[in-house]
Amino acid sequence: MSLVSVQAVYDGKKVTFLEPPPVSGPYRVVVTFIEPAKGAGVEALPRDTARFWASFGAWQDDKSVEGTLRDIHDARRSRTEPPVL
Repeated sequence: MSLVSVQAVYDGKKVTFLEPPPVSGPYRVVVTFIEPAKGAGVEALPRDTARFWASFGAWQDDKSVEGTLRDIHDARRSRTEPPVL
């Protein structure tokens, strides 16, 4: 089962989608309330969730992919010496 997210606003009585749902027909759904929408109506949502959407992105680093993977593997490698307490 794959989950698909669609932005919407709940006004206290009904849910209004901000984009067309990518499915048709009856579907079971899970509704997650993220944060209160400030202001009145659907127009307020993009400003309210800007911080949320801005948090998505790629990791930025000067290291190469190989260097990052090497650091991860080195950190997970078993050690022969006992841990220092």
